[in-house]
Amino acid sequence: MTERTKLILTGGLAAGLIGYATVVVVVGALNVLMGRSLFHTAAMFGSAMFYGLEDPATLRIEAGPVLAYNMVHVLAFLAVGMVTSWLVSLAEQFPAAQYFILVALVFVAFHLFAALLLFAGPLLGSGAWVTVGIGGIAAAVLMGWYLLKTHPLLRKELKEIPMGEVPAE
Repeated sequence: MTERTKLILTGGLAAGLIGYATVVVVVGALNVLMGRSLFHTAAMFGSAMFYGLEDPATLRIEAGPVLAYNMVHVLAFLAVGMVTSWLVSLAEQFPAAQYFILVALVFVAFHLFAALLLFAGPLLGSGAWVTVGIGGIAAAVLMGWYLLKTHPLLRKELKEIPMGEVPAE
């Protein structure tokens, strides 16, 4: 296994776990602040995904739905972490790809967020976008911070990008 492959895999694993843990902590804290159970959102999604919950009023906080949802959630974040780690590695090798990668990540993030709200809105209510949005943004920021911290070449390249300079005519 090459050093680059090891860096991608370990970076993806760490970034995915950082993103997952961030969402768990932020969403759990927001649930508590809203007067709900720490596990309300996980129970809601798990019950809807695996147990056919359609009416949020009948939600019961149980270990099965919470654990089932968290397994899907951690696997999804590990996949996102791996892809993002690979894209960061690609951006280091090909600096011109940085713009494409940024646009692709923003595009995918927006559509995932919109799809989640489409399905989560009826279950979590009108405030779902706040909980999901804050958790997602916090995860993206911390995952990005970690990946930039572990890729000094990319950090250096990003610092060298001229911002706001007007080319001479």
